[in-house]
Amino acid sequence: MGTRNLTMVIQDHETKISQYGQWDGYPEGQGLTILSFLNRQENIEKLKQILPKIRFENEQDIKEKKEFSKSIGAREGWVNISQSELYDQKYPLDSRNLGGAILEKLLEYQNEAEIVLVDSEKFAADSLFCEWAYIVDLDNNTLEVYRGFNESGLTSKDRFYHLHKVHQQFYPIKILKTFSLNQLPDAEKFISACYQELEKNKRTSKNKDIEQER
Repeated sequence: MGTRNLTMVIQDHETKISQYGQWDGYPEGQGLTILSFLNRQENIEKLKQILPKIRFENEQDIKEKKEFSKSIGAREGWVNISQSELYDQKYPLDSRNLGGAILEKLLEYQNEAEIVLVDSEKFAADSLFCEWAYIVDLDNNTLEVYRGFNESGLTSKDRFYHLHKVHQQFYPIKILKTFSLNQLPDAEKFISACYQELEKNKRTSKNKDIEQER
C-alpha cells in the first residue's frame, strides 16, 4: 500500500541515512522490516562499519542521474514502469521501493569504498505525506518511531523542530514511541506498543480540542 515513509540512521550526531520509501510505512510493514534487521546484533555492527563510507549525493551526482534519466526517455521526473526499472538497475540504492530494507541492502556494499545515497530528511517536514518514520539513533542506542498528520506542533526538544511546515495545517512529523536497541520487543509487542501510543495521542488531542471549545 502507498504509505510513504522515511528511514533514518543517526551516528555521531549526524544523519548518515535518510531513505524515502513509497510503500507500507505502517509498523507492521516497514516497521517490522527495520525491527527484524535490528534484532540481529551482527547487522548493527556491520552497519556501523559501513556508515563511514556513506555520503549524500552532490550536484555532480544529481547531474549524472538527470542525464541518465534523459537517456532512457524520462522527462521532468516522470517515468513509466520500464524506465523506472532501468533506473533502479542503475541506481538500486535510490529505489523508492526499498524503504526500511535499505539497511539490509547496504550490507551488500561492505566492500565498496564509497556509497552514495539520497538525503530525504526534508521529507520529515511534510507530515501530511510522510505518514511514518523510523530513526535508528546509534548515539542513544534507540529506535524511534514517528507518526505523520501532526497538527499539534513541535517544541525545541523535538528532532525535526528545525524544519518548516510544508502545509499550513500540518507540522513536521512528531515522535510516537522510543525503543531501546538493547531491549527490542518481538513483532507483536512492537506493533501493539506503536498503536497503543497512537490511540493515546489521539485521545489527548481530542481532549485538548474539547477544552478549547469550552
